[in-house]
Amino acid sequence: MSLLFVSASRTCRSSFSRQHILLSTSRFQSTQINPEIHQTQNQQTKADYPSSSSSNSSRRYRFYFLSIAAGALIGGAYTFRQSRKYEGLMPEYITNSEQLQRKAMEARPMPPPVTKHITFDEGPRVNFPFKLTLYQYVTCPFCCKVRAYLNYNRIPYDIVEVNSVMRSETKWSIYKKVPILVIENEEIQLNDSSMIISAIESYLRMPTKRFENISKLYQSVVEKDEKGKLSFNYPNKYFLVEPLTNERVDPTKQVQTEKTKDDARDNDATTTTKNVNNQSSPWFFTKFFSKSKSEHKEGLVNIGSGTVTDNETKSITSYNKSSEQYKLERKWREWVDTKFVHTLSPNIYCTLNQSLNTFRWFSQAGDWEQIFPWYQRWIIVYVGAVVMRGVAGRLRKKYNLNDNVRISLYECANEWVKAVGNKNFLGGSQPNLADLNVYGILTAIQGCEAFQDLMSNTKIQPWFERMKHSVEPHFADNRLRATT
Repeated sequence: MSLLFVSASRTCRSSFSRQHILLSTSRFQSTQINPEIHQTQNQQTKADYPSSSSSNSSRRYRFYFLSIAAGALIGGAYTFRQSRKYEGLMPEYITNSEQLQRKAMEARPMPPPVTKHITFDEGPRVNFPFKLTLYQYVTCPFCCKVRAYLNYNRIPYDIVEVNSVMRSETKWSIYKKVPILVIENEEIQLNDSSMIISAIESYLRMPTKRFENISKLYQSVVEKDEKGKLSFNYPNKYFLVEPLTNERVDPTKQVQTEKTKDDARDNDATTTTKNVNNQSSPWFFTKFFSKSKSEHKEGLVNIGSGTVTDNETKSITSYNKSSEQYKLERKWREWVDTKFVHTLSPNIYCTLNQSLNTFRWFSQAGDWEQIFPWYQRWIIVYVGAVVMRGVAGRLRKKYNLNDNVRISLYECANEWVKAVGNKNFLGGSQPNLADLNVYGILTAIQGCEAFQDLMSNTKIQPWFERMKHSVEPHFADNRLRATT
């Protein structure tokens, strides 16, 4: 009977009924005929009636397989290249990052593509004899921190505005973030805004023969992940450090503590009153405070580049007060980097319209029309606005901000105002490093709707205006040079 079905099926190869008969035959054979006959019949059927759908399916599978294989090959090659990129240097630069910096500086284009020269109508508060070049995004909060510090101390510097999309200006650097500050005289690269500020402040309080004597005390911890990406960490970036005695310009006339200038003045005056001369100690992280040997002459005490009179001396309790003041300054510097700054982006990019307006303000504030070609500027503004709108949502979740991100921004501002209290600044009569850091990150959003809401809905504006008066009115020259 099975032979009869097969014969009938051959007379209607192109019909639908043929397929039905073959299916019935296969089922029938599987239960009724000898397995050997079944195998012979299947081979004959496949030979006589090739399936076009099976052929197309096989081609698709081959295409998928080849695509996956090609992708795996390319991805594997890229991963291998990244993992081997710094393999030869890896054991050395984890313990000595100076080699890493030297190689980066050798690859740096010279002269740098400077877009602005910042000078001041008054001399610096403390002499800083080195030439500086700052690689930045104009409205990056961390770059704004560094600029606020340099402007307050009236230290001249050059700016290289980095294209935030192409980033061609910093391709030479293995450190891929901004700000990057280069000490041109000694070809030293400083990374991380807090480390930059601490290093320069350490030099101003304790000048050395070379800036390298300060920078080498802020060695980075460099790590490489499984993808070959390098990460930089500066464990002591919030500390001010003391160089070795033989590296100082004049160790007998310099402040050797990490406290604010006013606190240092009080401490040295007290030391002079007690007529105590302490020998300079080797450098160590300045959570261990050391007293310096001061010089007393005609009622004046030399404190770095300044002097105070004997009638300004305080009681011996000023030393303990100074220690607490420094700890307070360091606490709020860390607070700025770990909490306050993370409320900014979710607020200025909280809607697509605000995100677009923010980037338009960035373009205006950074003079992008004079710095970047029109197509690069278009990409930065429109693509950046869309991308950052998406990033803002992830940042809100990552840092556990309120669903209404304005509330988180207001809470941080009120927390800072409470810390300042009735004083003009957290540092007292003069801003300290924490004041400059908070002011710096807020200048990053000055042209945004979020900034106006912040000024209107919190009590931070009086402090901000005092800071602006202390930092900003000293500009004498802000020349621009167009780049391509």
